[in-house]
Amino acid sequence: MLAPLVLCSLHAATLVNRWSFDTDLDGTLVNNMTVDSVGGNSGILQNGATVELGQLTLSGLGTGTAANLMAFTNPIAIGANFGAVDGEGVTIETWYTDTGTGTWGKLFHFGTNAAGQELGYTHMRGNGEMSGIDRDGAKLFNEQVSLNEEHHLVVTVTADGDLNAWVDGEKKVTNSDTNDLANVGTDFEAIGATSWNDPGMTGTVNEFRIWEGTLSPAEVAASLASGPNTLFVIEDSDTDDLPDSYELAQEGITDLTQLDGTKNGPGPGANTGDFDGDGLTDLEELSAETDPTKADTDEDGLDDGPEVKLHLTDPLNNDSDGDTLLDGAEVNTHNTSPILVDTDGDFYNDDVEVANSTLPDDANSPAPFVGTQLAHRWSFTTGAQELADSVGGNTAILFGDPELTGNQINFDGLEIGPDADSFGFTEEVGVGDNYFASGVTLETWYTDSGTGTWGKLAVFGNGTDATNFNYNLQRGPDNVSSIQYPGADFSDETRPALNEEHHLALTITPGGEVNAWIDGQHVNTGDPLGDGVNLGTIPATFERVGASAWNDAGMSGSVNEFRVWKGTLSAENVAENFTNGPDILTGGSGLEITASSHNPINGSVTLTFNSIAGRTYRIDRSPDLISWLDVEEGLVANADSTTFVDNTANGPKLFYRIVDVSNQ
Repeated sequence: MLAPLVLCSLHAATLVNRWSFDTDLDGTLVNNMTVDSVGGNSGILQNGATVELGQLTLSGLGTGTAANLMAFTNPIAIGANFGAVDGEGVTIETWYTDTGTGTWGKLFHFGTNAAGQELGYTHMRGNGEMSGIDRDGAKLFNEQVSLNEEHHLVVTVTADGDLNAWVDGEKKVTNSDTNDLANVGTDFEAIGATSWNDPGMTGTVNEFRIWEGTLSPAEVAASLASGPNTLFVIEDSDTDDLPDSYELAQEGITDLTQLDGTKNGPGPGANTGDFDGDGLTDLEELSAETDPTKADTDEDGLDDGPEVKLHLTDPLNNDSDGDTLLDGAEVNTHNTSPILVDTDGDFYNDDVEVANSTLPDDANSPAPFVGTQLAHRWSFTTGAQELADSVGGNTAILFGDPELTGNQINFDGLEIGPDADSFGFTEEVGVGDNYFASGVTLETWYTDSGTGTWGKLAVFGNGTDATNFNYNLQRGPDNVSSIQYPGADFSDETRPALNEEHHLALTITPGGEVNAWIDGQHVNTGDPLGDGVNLGTIPATFERVGASAWNDAGMSGSVNEFRVWKGTLSAENVAENFTNGPDILTGGSGLEITASSHNPINGSVTLTFNSIAGRTYRIDRSPDLISWLDVEEGLVANADSTTFVDNTANGPKLFYRIVDVSNQ
């Protein structure tokens, strides 16, 4: 006999299907069907599935739709029945034991094979052997649920796609936003199998329930306590809209008079309706899943009431916007929004501004970046410093066995993917993280000696098409080179000549506009490339020169110089750099004469210019910008500003230029 189900007025989930896998007195099933004791939708055993000792037993034989499974006499139709605009949502509840289901095997699967149109549970996914919910992709548990033990699984999805999941009463997925539930179709509906070609489930199912509506955390806990054979009862003996079990489970609550769901405060205090005095009533705390005895559940410096009602933050997450600043610190200390990662919209995240002592609530602090500044330079100069980054200190790291000869790095192109000869970096270059507000330029001199299909000169990103910036030496089967960036797969239908050194410069603005030059020629002479995808979307997951995150051919050739600039070089900068070659650093280098003065007594000229400690500079002088004289050939800087005195100056008008000659 089924026990009566009593719900508090706060909850409205209704049991619509229940399969307990009971057998007739003689231990057999009528017509090989299992009874749905609530909805009358009998389960149909297929492909060798059996019922034994009150459990659905699945051997794991077969794959996909040919595996052991239980189907249904009538469609469950999760999307149509529970996902309408005014739908109540759905809860899948089951007790099951997994005895070794193969990779990607599923306990249940409803819908199609398309992301957002399915609802399923995978025992062990292929990525990291984690269990998880299949709904808009993987909603992972960060662990594989243990084998050979019975577990209680509850999955709830609201009509608008808000997903939660519990295993043995422990929350595994919290408020994950997915597609509307109405998108789940009826193409495939089964327990124990999937419409993909995955292994069938190996194990048993003790009880399987479908609810219209979403069970609350209190109901999940009550059902777990009641077990698979008895429907849970929610008791509210003091009729205060709070389950007795919920009240007595709270720390410091010893009787039913302390919390009261019918009163609205103010608190704190027993029987006030706001026991902890945080501005959320005891009943609201139940709904929000916050602690009714603790004013600040997530200990972020904001009480639960203001989080929910004023700041619209998550009272269960101490960093609601994910910018590494606690919600309380954002509100009380930094004057920033706890639900925006970049409060002032200046492309610098709040935590970055706080760390750098700029104002995260003022879009003019820091001031917009102007010009260009060399951030990294690898010249592969033969000797002890051949892997050194002479500007940024980010030493190159070799992968495979490239050769360092003749002041360049050489790749043989024999391996594929990440195993190919290549170099990476000691620290992240962070094209997206570090240059999203300034833009970035990649500049290099390289020789392609016959790189294979899809082989790349450089890759910055994560291996997913929409979040990469790279340069293909050979695009696909076409004998052309191209740039890949969201909306910017450019090719001029040519491939720069093999076995010749070429100069390549690629610039990306913060807004995602891409420009490219090869040997000083602007190869996209029309509108800038790119579809407006912000540069900040490029992650630092994979950063390599000479190899790819995909299984593409490795680069066959050499790199003479590789530079990363903060900001975007101008066409004039690029042309000047191309003319000067890889060993002389001038255009756009950040070199600037910041001060000058003339001594009328002795005729000397004093110059002050930006510099980089350890770099060597040449000072040139000209009376007419045509003929130039080297007045200092080896000035080594020891700071970021250098002063030089020209004691041989003469003439009514003089021009000076500074040249970085460190690698000459």
